[in-house]
Amino acid sequence: MMKSKSLGKIGSRLLTTLSSKDKIIFTVEDALKITNTALPATRRLLNDLVSKKWLIRLMPGKYLIVPLSAGEEGEFSENWYVIAKNLIEPAEYYLSYYSALDIHEMTTQPPLTVYISSPIRRIPKEVLGATFRFVYVQPKDIWGVTDVWVTPNQKVRVSDLERTIIDCLDRPDLCGGISEVAKGLWAKRSDVDYKKLAEYAKKLGRKSVIKRLGLLLEIYELGSREIIGELKSIVTHNYPLFDPTLPVSGRYNGAWKLRLNFNTEELKEIIKT
Repeated sequence: MMKSKSLGKIGSRLLTTLSSKDKIIFTVEDALKITNTALPATRRLLNDLVSKKWLIRLMPGKYLIVPLSAGEEGEFSENWYVIAKNLIEPAEYYLSYYSALDIHEMTTQPPLTVYISSPIRRIPKEVLGATFRFVYVQPKDIWGVTDVWVTPNQKVRVSDLERTIIDCLDRPDLCGGISEVAKGLWAKRSDVDYKKLAEYAKKLGRKSVIKRLGLLLEIYELGSREIIGELKSIVTHNYPLFDPTLPVSGRYNGAWKLRLNFNTEELKEIIKT
């Protein structure tokens, strides 16, 4: 081991004790209980351990232990969603968009960005090779969320299955485009509550979401005729893009009032692969 990575007696006791308690993420207060030193001395110790890459500072007063398996560069695959939780708590939040698709096993694409919806505005943060992106939402828009186990002893808050689909239809740019939403919907078609899905679409209050949802349900013959008919009855006469991540092009769909800039035949082929 390189000399620069030397822990020292107190540092060794700190990390050994925390690791024995399976406390990979900890606070200054946690450290004080173990070091039995004054606050300034403990802060100096933590700063030293950060500089030697034994620790990563997630935010002021909160740290992540880097295990030996990370190597000299301090890189490893600690659960990003647990890190996300610790980056935002105690503020309200839920993991959303591509992250929610991943947690609900609705995508096979490995996400490199973790999306955190919260009423707290923060700039993106890079940790352990991932970008943590904070998406602002008003407090009244935090609904349709659930707690999910992502490690044997850690839960995180994430949009439920139906809210995930609705959010992704609202912001396809945050989940890989309309094709990723379609694949996720099809993958979980037996688990989706379609009545709740339609209610969520109406609650969000974006007509573009209602139109995209209605067309997908129609293409894949999901949900009931009543649900599809109800959605179709409230569409407006403007023509948003079916996939806003793609260029403006394609024919106009009169039934759902959408500009079809994504070939709907391709959506049928997607579910065959």
